[in-house]
Amino acid sequence: MMPKWLRCAAIAFVLLWPQGTRADAVADFYQGRTITVFVGFGPGGGYDAYAQLLASHIRRHLAGSPTVIVKHMPGAGSLVLMNHLANVAPRDGTAFGIPAANAAFSPLIGSPQERASAKFDATKLHWLGSLEKFTPIGIAWHTTGFKTLQDVRTRELKFGSSGPASGSEIYAQLLNEMLGAKLKPVRGYRGSSDITLAMERGELDGFVGWCWTCMKADKPQYLSDRLVNVFVQIGLDPEPEMKGIPSLLELIDNPQDHGAARLILANLAMARPFVAPPDVPIERIEALRGAFNATAADPAFLVAAKRAGRAISLFKGGEIDTLLKESYSLPEAIIRRAVEVSSAR
Repeated sequence: MMPKWLRCAAIAFVLLWPQGTRADAVADFYQGRTITVFVGFGPGGGYDAYAQLLASHIRRHLAGSPTVIVKHMPGAGSLVLMNHLANVAPRDGTAFGIPAANAAFSPLIGSPQERASAKFDATKLHWLGSLEKFTPIGIAWHTTGFKTLQDVRTRELKFGSSGPASGSEIYAQLLNEMLGAKLKPVRGYRGSSDITLAMERGELDGFVGWCWTCMKADKPQYLSDRLVNVFVQIGLDPEPEMKGIPSLLELIDNPQDHGAARLILANLAMARPFVAPPDVPIERIEALRGAFNATAADPAFLVAAKRAGRAISLFKGGEIDTLLKESYSLPEAIIRRAVEVSSAR
């Protein structure tokens, strides 16, 4: 009979060999290659900032230490990017991107145009994880006279938008449909940098859907110099720092409307999501997810994020998978009401 020590060694070899082989295969593949991280918006905004941060640090945690570069692919609220990842980008682990989180829900509750334009199945893409939770806000420039939500219910406020699929327009439609606001999109802006500049120039009255942490990071003077009035918060849960600012969900009384609103806002849990194309070899997806999680806990990465004013709140790829599966399986009545509200833009 085989000695006990030899049996143990044989078992260990069988258990460890496949894992080591997979790691070696990943390292062999990525060595000398370049990964492209696509951003679904123009440069200078929050999505770009998180992409740049991740790109600067993730290579240290990925076998083979590939070069990582960032490219921008704005358009249609980042549906252009989602379609590219699903249908055009290489399916070998050398491309992934950061779209608007709500784009993952466009095939489910988007407008008819969005659902027709969304050429992807969000549940079949490979979600690597998200780096932030999101509390959208509605703000008005201080010279416009808009100070409270009641003001926005009384007269029309023009806000900047990158297109009908953008989070800005979805949040605005929620406010219009469920709280009687009078928010009007002005389309054609590439991202938050363009929108804030237009607001400062007087071309727009305000900005709907910008995140609270984004404003604090990108435009801290807006608060310190009282240049804007925050008239509503649109998060899944009230933001502790915004006491006294009305919360959308707390103001909705109708149960079905409340359920539909929560579905529309479900993407806020995965506010800065990174996603890879379908059919990427599973060992590379596992490596990318592992590197993503390790980067989010990397002290050097966290220092860089703090320096840039970017909050980090990890939501893992598996958690995104679960969120999407649950959302796409909700009762038809809630989905139908969410579609009705989302499609009214």
